[in-house]
Amino acid sequence: MFLIGQYDSPFVRRVAIALKLYGLAFEHRPWSTFGDADQIAPYNPLRRVPTLVLDDGEALIESTIILDYLDDLVGDAKAMLPRSGAERRKHLRICALASGL
Repeated sequence: MFLIGQYDSPFVRRVAIALKLYGLAFEHRPWSTFGDADQIAPYNPLRRVPTLVLDDGEALIESTIILDYLDDLVGDAKAMLPRSGAERRKHLRICALASGL
């Protein structure tokens, strides 16, 4: 799989950090939404980052969706967020606050 976007984006960084913490192999394509928008478009018609392209060609967009996928991929024992309930909402709130900073 490969991750599209530059690490100066906090959203790209949070996905890259999760991939590394989970020990998942990925290729990094540091494409810019400004200079490389035409390269991003086939994977994400919004031309935004991060975009994670899976080995089967499926492209996931938006960091929250990508992180949810990664949690599901590694399973409950390694997932960063609880699957449901008050604890999940608590953690998602922290994520939302951190993303807004």
